[in-house]
Parts: sequence; C-alpha cells; structure tokens
Amino acid sequence: MRNNIQAILALVLLLTVSLFAQNMCIELCTTCQNNTDQTCQKVENSCHCTALLDSINAVQANKDEAIAEEKPVEEKSIEEAPVNKSQDTRIVSAQNNNFGSTSNEVTPNNLEIRSKKKSSNYLGFTLAYESPKSYDYYGSNLIDYGSDSEFGLNAGFVFRHYLNRFISFNSGINVVYHTGDYGISQRAKEYNFSIASLGFNTIMAEIPLGFRFGIPLGSSPISLFISANFHIRKPIYQWLELDVLDYWWYDDSYDDVAASSDWEFINLLGFGIELTRHFSLEVQWFAGNFRAYKDGVEQAYENGNSWHLKMEAAF
Repeated sequence: MRNNIQAILALVLLLTVSLFAQNMCIELCTTCQNNTDQTCQKVENSCHCTALLDSINAVQANKDEAIAEEKPVEEKSIEEAPVNKSQDTRIVSAQNNNFGSTSNEVTPNNLEIRSKKKSSNYLGFTLAYESPKSYDYYGSNLIDYGSDSEFGLNAGFVFRHYLNRFISFNSGINVVYHTGDYGISQRAKEYNFSIASLGFNTIMAEIPLGFRFGIPLGSSPISLFISANFHIRKPIYQWLELDVLDYWWYDDSYDDVAASSDWEFINLLGFGIELTRHFSLEVQWFAGNFRAYKDGVEQAYENGNSWHLKMEAAF
C-alpha cells in the first residue's frame, strides 16, 4: 500500500512540474519580448519563445476572428428590432437618471483593473512530506521508545488570496497518510514497560489555514516569505500493531474507523521561496500541537524535532 501511494504521488508531482514549467515559460517569454539581453536569451533557448508565442498568438487570432464574425449578426439583429415608443421613453429617462454616474461599459482600463483583481486569487494543489516525532500516542508515551521509522505524506487542494505583494492567506483541504514504527528501547526494558513495540498507520483529513508575509527580491518574479500556519486534522481510519510483554510475549493488531472524538491541532512556522505566485517550496517546523481523544488531551508530536516540507502549485 505504501509503495502504491508513493507511486501515485510521484506521478502527480511529474504532472505538476510539467504544467508549472509551461506556465512559467509563457510568463517569462512575454516579459522578454523585444528584449535581447543575456537573461532573455537564456529564456529563449530554454523555452523556445518564438514558437511558443506564435502558437499563442495564432489561437488568439482565431478567437478574435470568430468574435468578429458574430458581431455583425448581433448588430443587424439590434437594428432590425422594432422600437417601442414607450420603451424608448423609459430608456431615455433611465439614461438621464444615470447621468454622471460611473459607467459599466467594459473598456481596456476597466478590463485591466478587473484582471488584476481576479489574479489575486489562486487555486492549486499541494504535495508534502513530513517527518514527525511522536511524543504521545493515545495515552502511550513514546519518548523512551526508539523510532525505526515515522513519516507522513500529504496531498490536497489549496486556495490562496493575495491582499498585496507582501501578504497572502490560504486555506484548503488535504489527505494525510501517517505511519510510524516504534521499537522498545533499553530504558524501556529497564523500567519493564508493558508495550514492547508499536506500529501504526493513520489516514486523516486536514484543513490547513495559513498566513504568509512575502519579501520580494526587487522586480524579479522571485519572493522569499515567512509563514504562520494552523492545521486541523481529523483521523479517519487507523491500523495498529502491538508487541506486548506481560509475563509472556504476544502480538495484537486491529484496524478500525477512528473515533469521532479524535482530533489533532498543529501550529507550524515556516520559511520558503515563491516564483511568480504560481509555485512555492517551503519548510515548516512544528511549533505547538495537541491531540484530543476520548480519554483526554495529550501532546501528539515533539516540537522543533518535527518538520514538514511542502510544495505548492497554483494557477
């Protein structure tokens, strides 16, 4: 199961990089039109800008031609439509009442303003790898156990809104796969702990909420940023394997739907790099967390030792 999940994530990552590369080339080629400096020459060699822009212009020309063919038909229909005098009077009255008000006519300036407003919202998806270090696991303290392996894989959708070139907010929904394998340590043997080893797999739904403060690098499309994030996780399904030492050895395992009372809440602080608002890479550290379950509240992960690496692509 773990290999299948990793293969699917690798395929999604490949498609993401391909889409991002094409979008990046379009933006860079547009910026470098009629510019022959060294940087733009590298863009030309990498993206084949001449052919790319020619194909885009050809598509746009076909759209313009189709619109131009439809417009005379519409104008002719308007001219041939009968004019009702009472209706004409109402139209003139409405025009007089609206005299001096802001026009709703779509002009190039209005279109540019609307385009800028629309471009402040981006929808995309995220992929993440995390290396958490469990502190407690539903009442079992794991500090004195040696972790053979523990990691998480995240995939989901993100919605990002930019207030300006410095500040943005994001939300979304993710699916999280978390697995861990803890073996008994020497200290656990000395204190005669009853659980010799613990292995678990958990599938969770996650709602990430985040804030970014960007640090633009001059006029370049690259921006550094710092972030503060709050993730809400709801375990959905769990698999658990136990090796128990209680006068004799025996194994125990089960899998079941997670209880409705199981929740995780995680604060993360991050630092990353963003390219043209479409692609970003970020490292985040756990800065506070807790798990709520039917028997109480506990610290789920070690702060500082647990980290999260996230890639985001938005369009």
